[in-house]
Formats: sequence, C-alpha cells, structure tokens
Amino acid sequence: MANTIAREGARSTLITFVGAGIGLFTTLFVLTKYLSPEEVGLTRLVIEVATLLSGLGLLGLTTSINRYFPYFKDESSSADGGRRQVHHGFLFYVLVVALLGCLVAFPLYGLLHLPISEVFGRNSALFVDYYWLVLPLSLAIVLWTIWELYAIQLLHLSAPKTIREILLRLLMLGLYLLYAAHWLSLDGLVWGLIVVYVLCCVIALGYLGRLIPLSLKHDWAFVPQQMRRGFGRFTALAVLSTVGTMLATRMDLLMVTIVDEGGLGSTAIFSIAFFMASFIDIPTRAIISITTPHIAQAMKDRDHERTSTLYQQTSYYQLFVGLVIFALLWANIDNIYSIMPQGELYRGGKHAFLLLALAKIVEITLTGSHPIVSCSPYYHWNLYYTLGFCAVAFLANLYLIPLWGVEGAAAATLLSNLVCYGLQQGLLWHRLGIHPLSTRQLLLLPLVGVLFLLGWLLPSWNNSWIDLILRSAALLLATLGLGYVLGLSPEAEAFVRQRIFRQR
Repeated sequence: MANTIAREGARSTLITFVGAGIGLFTTLFVLTKYLSPEEVGLTRLVIEVATLLSGLGLLGLTTSINRYFPYFKDESSSADGGRRQVHHGFLFYVLVVALLGCLVAFPLYGLLHLPISEVFGRNSALFVDYYWLVLPLSLAIVLWTIWELYAIQLLHLSAPKTIREILLRLLMLGLYLLYAAHWLSLDGLVWGLIVVYVLCCVIALGYLGRLIPLSLKHDWAFVPQQMRRGFGRFTALAVLSTVGTMLATRMDLLMVTIVDEGGLGSTAIFSIAFFMASFIDIPTRAIISITTPHIAQAMKDRDHERTSTLYQQTSYYQLFVGLVIFALLWANIDNIYSIMPQGELYRGGKHAFLLLALAKIVEITLTGSHPIVSCSPYYHWNLYYTLGFCAVAFLANLYLIPLWGVEGAAAATLLSNLVCYGLQQGLLWHRLGIHPLSTRQLLLLPLVGVLFLLGWLLPSWNNSWIDLILRSAALLLATLGLGYVLGLSPEAEAFVRQRIFRQR
C-alpha cells in the first residue's frame, strides 16, 4: 500500500506541478502585467463565489460519494467471461441529489441579490456588475465536480487531474492573453471564464463515458430503506459541513474584499500571496485524492489499524514535500516579487504569504482527518467542526483585518486552522485512536532547520533570476542529500531503483 501511494502520488504530483507551473506563469507574469489589481481581484472573486455556491448545489456530494460508493460498487461476470463493475444506478442518484441542490441554491442566490450587492458594493462595486454570471459558472462547476469525483472513485486519477490542473490552466492562460491583446473586453473575459469551465466539464464527462456506460438506469429496490434514511441524515450534515468548510476556507478572501478599504485591490494582493502559499499543498491535492477511496473502504471494513496507517503515510509525505516547498518559496520570496511585473503593487502580501504558508503546513498535516471522519459513525462531527471553523474564522477576520489588512486575514486563517484542525484531530484520536503522528516525522526537523538556515545564509546576487536559480538549486541539493542520508523516503528510493534503474 505504501508503494502504491508513493507511486500514484508521484504521478499525480507531477501532473499537479506542471499545472502549477502554468498557473505560476499565468498569475505572476500575465495577470499582474495585463490586468489591474481590481481586475485580478474580480476574476478571482467571481470564481470563488461560484465555487462556494456550487458547494451548496452539490448537497455534500463531495463527501457522500466517497462514503457511499463502496456500497454500490459490485463486480459481475461479463459475456466474455471477464469481470466488470456494476454500480447499480449510482450516477442517477448522484445527479438527482445535485439537481435538488441546485434547485435550492440557485434561487436562494437570486433572492439574496440585493443584500449581497449592498455588502460588496461598498468597496468592490465591480463585482456587482457581474453578479448573475456566477450562476452558469457554478452549474458548470457542479457537474464537473461530479464527473471528476466519480472517475476518482474508479481509481482513475491521472486524467481528471490533467483536465483540472493542466487543461484548465492552459485555457485560462489563453483567455487572459486574448484579453491582453484587446480581443476581449472585460465582459468578454468574465464570459470566457464560463466557457472555459463548461468546456472542461464536457471533456470530463467524455472521459467518464469511456470508463463506464453513461446510463441513468437504476433500481430503487437496490437501495434499502435504512440506507436511504442514513443517506438523508448524512447529506443534511454533509451539506452544512461542506458549505461551511468552503465558506470558512474562503472567509479570508471574501472578508478582505468586503472589510478592507482596498476592496478588489486588496483582494488581488491577498490572492497572489495565497496562490504562492497554495504550492505547499500540491502534494496533498494529489495524495489525498488517491488515499480517500482506500480510507473509505477501510472504514467500511472497520479496519482502524489500516486507516491509521494510511493517515500516517499520507500525512508524512504531505508534510515532507510541503515543508521543502515552503523553504524554497520563503528563501526566494523577494526574488519572486522582484521579477513579477508590477511586483511593488503586490509586495505588501509578503508577510501574508508567510502566515498563509504556516496555515498550509497545519492543514496538510491534519487534512487526512476529513475523509476518516466522513466515513466514520461520528460523521456528525463535521458539522460541529465546520460551525466552529466558521465562527473562529469570521471573528478572527473581523477583528484582525481592520488592524493589519491582508496580513490580518492571513493571521486569521492560521489561527482558525490551529484551533479547528487541532480540536478535530483530538476528537479523532480520543474516539477512534487514529492520528497522523509517527516517529518518521521527527526526522524532518533537521531537514527543515538546514533548509531555512541555508536560505538565510546564502549570499544574494544582484540579478533576481540568477539568485533564484542558485538559491533553489542549493536547497534542492541539500534536500536530496539529507533525504538520502536520513532515509526520509525509502518508498520513493525503491520506486526510482525499480522504474528508472530497473533494479529489483
């Protein structure tokens, strides 16, 4: 299992890094050059609000698919004597739930037009002009998420990851370049966001159609009354938990837009800092997608020992790679702002990045607790966790943003992660005896100390590009050397020997 996670995680992480590289170029060298800070903030805010609305429209499917798919998955004999998977109308049930969710979420968004417009209109009036375009974008995100989650449950991760991490970013880059060439107006740019997401949704559906028959045939008798009642209770909690979590994790950006006097300009500064910090959880996006179906199966089998092992493995690798990325970014933070077009406009987010990076370290270490709790008898904890997260995030942002601006929003994110992830993990440890801690994690301490000390001691070059390359190379060489000496990743070493050097 460890080799499987390391191998599949490496493949998915590579895809994610390629996409991140495209996103890096787009965000740091295209957006900052050709869009004003207010326009950068607008595009980010439209996508974030649509994503938040889609979370309500999905009615908790992002977690319930993981929990209930193992109960629908079955194998039967095919006509040629082979084995084929049968899912007993699972696609139909998922789409029905999403339809019900959208019938609730979208009219609610329409009814809230006036109060939401009044709130955003104070410092970010430009968003109000594009309020209604959030609806079609949100619908595309709902459907795309369903196709993607279904494919992941079938353990086909690479193609969905490629669509989301690479294709989406390439299309977005093309869209921004069209705007930069003055072939699109600002209206055309926002409409283009919708076209890009719809196109990715259609491609994801086409890929899913290659994996399974896209049929809405179903058998109500297959779903026992007990499962229906359980799904209803789970969904009621999951939708509150999912939407609350999405709101809590976007609370910083939304409240910067609303509370800070800089409005969309401050949103842009915060978004750039958040984008750089998001590189830290790239391994998490890959690894957690791989391990979630395995965790769901282990929890269904009530194999807590296997669940704990999976949790510790994923937490270790996420923390290992995340800390290295953090050290690389912080060592080069001044170089990044120097080479960024109009970097001085965004340099005010430097310390916000530091706080957001620390928040990401907390998150990647403990985020594996989410699928475990969702698949456990204590899934209602998610609701308490979410309510607590929202309350802490809201109060912290409300207090700290007027004091420190974008740094206040970042500090609120760090505080929220420490309090809420810590409490959730404490409950998980107390009730199920499952935790992410292992002695292997102690070996990361000398590595982290050396990397940050090296980044501080290295001399600076006048040319920011040369300094970035040399500084990064030194830290990567130190990581490889210490990683080998300390034996930080024996699974990765075995994979390299087997696949590259063909040694067995």
